[in-house]
Amino acid sequence: MHRFIPLITSLLLTATAWAAQWPISEQPDDDDNEHITKIETNTERRHYDGIDISDHQKRIDWAEVAKDKNVQYVFIKATEGATYVSNLYRYNLENARKHGIKVGSYHFLRTGSRIRDQFANFTRVVKKSEQDLLPVIDVEVRQGWTNQQLRDSVKLFADLVEQHYGCRPLIYTSSSFYDNILGRSFNIYPLFIARYSNTEPTLKSGNDWVMWQFSERGRIRGISTNVDLSRFNNGRSLADIMIRGQRIGHKKRTNTDLVDKNVEKPTGVKVKEAPTMSKQQEKELKKRQEREQKARERAQKLAQEEAKKKAEQERKQQEKERKQKEKELKKKQEQNAKEQEHQLQLQKRAAEQKLKEQQEAAKKQEEEAKRAAKKQRQEAAKQAQKQQAQQSAQQLKKQEQQAKLEQQRQQSQTQNLPTRTRASVASSQQKNKKTNKSSADND
Repeated sequence: MHRFIPLITSLLLTATAWAAQWPISEQPDDDDNEHITKIETNTERRHYDGIDISDHQKRIDWAEVAKDKNVQYVFIKATEGATYVSNLYRYNLENARKHGIKVGSYHFLRTGSRIRDQFANFTRVVKKSEQDLLPVIDVEVRQGWTNQQLRDSVKLFADLVEQHYGCRPLIYTSSSFYDNILGRSFNIYPLFIARYSNTEPTLKSGNDWVMWQFSERGRIRGISTNVDLSRFNNGRSLADIMIRGQRIGHKKRTNTDLVDKNVEKPTGVKVKEAPTMSKQQEKELKKRQEREQKARERAQKLAQEEAKKKAEQERKQQEKERKQKEKELKKKQEQNAKEQEHQLQLQKRAAEQKLKEQQEAAKKQEEEAKRAAKKQRQEAAKQAQKQQAQQSAQQLKKQEQQAKLEQQRQQSQTQNLPTRTRASVASSQQKNKKTNKSSADND
């Protein structure tokens, strides 16, 4: 089970002169080699039957937890020492039962307070009518006590539970703590053994255990933090830890018997209670209770201030993260804008290059068209000259033919004339011929 009380409470209580009446940090000292040994292991996919919780799990969404069919039960931390009460106990108790989960409560045993004061603290908070499961005594530390003193104290608390609730409590501890300290003195009690491993616990005494807490790193929907997971031993079930229907057999020797016989009274732990108190004792008790109440109020106020400070820090952190995200988003948008501008410039350059190429192509086509037209005109001029030459040749030929025909006609006429006349005509023809030739040359 989780062993963490808010740090601010521990600091406040350490500063008070009567810190011994207050629960110290739930985490055992590092030099106490008898606390639970944690063996880290991956347990997310292993079977579990139930969980146990404390304020460490913060506010739980029990509607979500109830959807997990493996969670048959939950043990809720109620108290610790003589004065500490879990802030979320009522919330967790009422909402877990509301959603059909079987509920039990546990007390974290401290060596700095009288056992009867611790039991009174437990009974003020944990009402039998509200419990489905056996009460649990969480035994993990023995600071300042001998082994026998611790055993006597646990036995006294167990006897008081049995008298008040009508059933024997579950004893929660680690396998090594049970083997080395508690041992056979508690073989009549149902055992809730913590051993964070893949291997089931085995007790040197040979005692059987009802439940095994195998992990402190469980993850369940509805719980924002890691949570302890536990499972039943083979052949055990929910019926073995239900508070109703538990029959108590013949009682073996109890711690009360030990006190009556004056067998090793725990130093600093008054197991034998005085039947009455003097007025002076009552007055001192009242003053002590008033001091404790004021200290609780101061602790609560300090815790509220700390929570407020933490909330403000979280708000500032969220604001910082929001501004950082906005800055990153703005930077990203600027980069996107630059990238878009770059792409537009590239597109513009490509368009200009394409337009230039088109203009050059059009200019080239125009020049080719001009060259083709010029060539065509030249060809047409040549063709016209050729046709004109042919026409001139034809005309000359025609003139020659006409001249020849005229000559033949004249010759024919001359033959019919007298000789003198023919000579005159011939001379005239010769003269005309020369004239025609000169004309043709001029053409």
